[in-house]
Amino acid sequence: MSPALTDALALLAFTATGVWAHENALPLGGLIRAALPFLFTWYLLAPFTRLYRSRGLRALLAHWAIAVPSGVMVRWIALAEPLEPARALFLLTSLAFSLPYLLLFRLVTGNLRREAK
Repeated sequence: MSPALTDALALLAFTATGVWAHENALPLGGLIRAALPFLFTWYLLAPFTRLYRSRGLRALLAHWAIAVPSGVMVRWIALAEPLEPARALFLLTSLAFSLPYLLLFRLVTGNLRREAK
């Protein structure tokens, strides 16, 4: 499985978990609304961070640190959500929970390599 597909599945699993936690269901509309901003920014920024030129942890972490906050901002703008202090919690939660999904999916599919020093 390609790293790009692995990342898509990880981000979909991450957003599905969030939607389920908040709605006790997994409506397709809710999943799409939650996943699209993250998927959009993830792949939009990938060529600039050269994410898929390397399967290394450093490349993934650097990209994640830029793409996830960008996805949160795109979500806020797209859904016209007010910028409140509670939104910072959403950002922190997104950062805290998306990374384990990405790492786990990449490890399981063999798409994560340690870089040589």
